[in-house]
Amino acid sequence: MFMEVVIASGKGGTGKTFISSNLSYYLHKNSSVVSVDTDAEAPDLLLSLGGSVRNLSKYTISESRKARINSSKCIKCYKCYEVCRFQAIVVRNGNPTIVEEYCEGCSACSIVCPTKCIELYVRTTGTISVDLSRTGVPVVTADLEVGGRNTGRLVFLAREEARKLACNRKAKHIVVDAAPGLGCPVISSITGADTVILVVEPTPPSLSGAKRLLKIVENFNIKPYLIVNKYNLSPKYTEKVVRELQIELLGRIPYDYTVVESYTNMRPILDYNPDCEVSKRLTSIFNYIVECVLK
Repeated sequence: MFMEVVIASGKGGTGKTFISSNLSYYLHKNSSVVSVDTDAEAPDLLLSLGGSVRNLSKYTISESRKARINSSKCIKCYKCYEVCRFQAIVVRNGNPTIVEEYCEGCSACSIVCPTKCIELYVRTTGTISVDLSRTGVPVVTADLEVGGRNTGRLVFLAREEARKLACNRKAKHIVVDAAPGLGCPVISSITGADTVILVVEPTPPSLSGAKRLLKIVENFNIKPYLIVNKYNLSPKYTEKVVRELQIELLGRIPYDYTVVESYTNMRPILDYNPDCEVSKRLTSIFNYIVECVLK
């Protein structure tokens, strides 16, 4: 049986994928792991682990619905325009027109249409691919179609794929690299997980986002943990973060240009420079996670 840990943050840019990629690498070297990138709008976990050396599978998910107007039947009553709460219908030259990027496929417009000239069709939501990374970590990636919606469903399917892969490979751990923020894909990433690690930087926006994310995590009765990244940018504010979040602190990671170098080389810092200060701190944190958190 595997343990599933989600790496999340209340905002982007805190170092969530940095922690996810290095934890995945550490678990691959010391145990067994399957990683899944649920940041479907901008997935980059695979790149952080060296890119793909072999694609194991890839399939398309087509579950998003969009409205389409048959203009030959339209009587220009504009009831569809009035009922659409997503502003996905605009009037151009007297004709109601669907703005596909805004359409949620809710069917409201087709229900109120007196001539039934509006129909819903299924379009591609995104893809789910499984790749073997250059570091040896198998990575499941959810990738949303440009302008697509329904990321929550796509994330759910990606996690299901990761669980199947973990069972087949007899992996002991699944690392989930969640999307930033608090939206639907984040909630879908957290649901059913064993633990959540919040990655926070010492800034007011990061602390504010972490507080809101913490409320979501607690609603799922999942024990949260904290890592403060780039703590040396403001040691004083780091203490404020630790004090106000009031959850178990796993460790503090300093800002170091070596991390930038590891990213540009598409290698986890544990692989790129295992003797630097950041790597030593990460190793200490990950040792504790394996021994005390993922037990």
